[in-house]
Amino acid sequence: MKAGRWKRGIGAVLTGILAVSAAGCAFSRESGADQGVVVHEETVVIPKLEEEFEILFLADTHISLCDDRDPELLEKAKARYEGFREESGGTGADESFRELMAYVKEEQPDLLILGGDIVDSAMWASIDLVQEQLEALDVPWVYGMGNHDFEYGGEYYTERAYAEYLPRLSGVSDTRDGFQVMEYDRFVVLVTDDQCNRISEEAAEKMEQLSEGEKPVIVVTHVPVEPSGDDSLWEETKKVWGETEDGRSRVLLGPNSCRPDETTQRFLDAVLREDGRTALVLAGHIHFYHRDDLTENLVQVVTGAGFEREIVKVTLTP
Repeated sequence: MKAGRWKRGIGAVLTGILAVSAAGCAFSRESGADQGVVVHEETVVIPKLEEEFEILFLADTHISLCDDRDPELLEKAKARYEGFREESGGTGADESFRELMAYVKEEQPDLLILGGDIVDSAMWASIDLVQEQLEALDVPWVYGMGNHDFEYGGEYYTERAYAEYLPRLSGVSDTRDGFQVMEYDRFVVLVTDDQCNRISEEAAEKMEQLSEGEKPVIVVTHVPVEPSGDDSLWEETKKVWGETEDGRSRVLLGPNSCRPDETTQRFLDAVLREDGRTALVLAGHIHFYHRDDLTENLVQVVTGAGFEREIVKVTLTP
């Protein structure tokens, strides 16, 4: 996590039974520096919270700026840049990111979470822009890895990608073991990195530990969790992203999608356990907004694409 100015404080340690609820709506900002930003609002109840705490969450800006420091990716970056600009209706991903950061500056949240695929590859020009914009903010932020942030041409989750290209992002992310934690007096935020539809052993262990604790946990995972009771997200992802030969979603984590390995299943079990502490799951990856119930008392909010200037505003309230 990169430090910024704290707007508000939070009280002492939570005790007692967790009760959570969430509700949301969406609207477009129409004026000021944030014109065109689409904000999806959610509210989560955190028992005994002394005052409201605001989180802004975004993912999938896919910034594809490249210069002569990365000559081997110039053609790919140009094609990706134009593709995302066309998909967004004519706005470049770098322009969208600047507009989102202008909105963050105006809103002054207590925490900004960047949920992965902020840069489309680990190109210096893209990383420089993101670092410049984040360092100009007066709020704390945390940046988790998606499946694109440190890929580099044919290097996709390879040893070289981890050794040479992930370190390029060290100026914007403190990730080391596949997760980052921000602990507050009344709740915890756990941001996990995507590892090709997998969660690291260290992240799974941390989630298991937090699920046994007293504080509610806001869980961030780049790839959304497949809901067990509502098929709407599962069906929609298959329409948008296609499906495997045996009818699985290609872009969710779950038994009917990308099958979790043993470690990732342990993570999911800890997130979803009925007597656990998860208060909200935030995800990205699929490029469209969706809100669904993972369990009777647990909501997952998937943000729309950042390159289309979408962002989620979560208000934690007593």
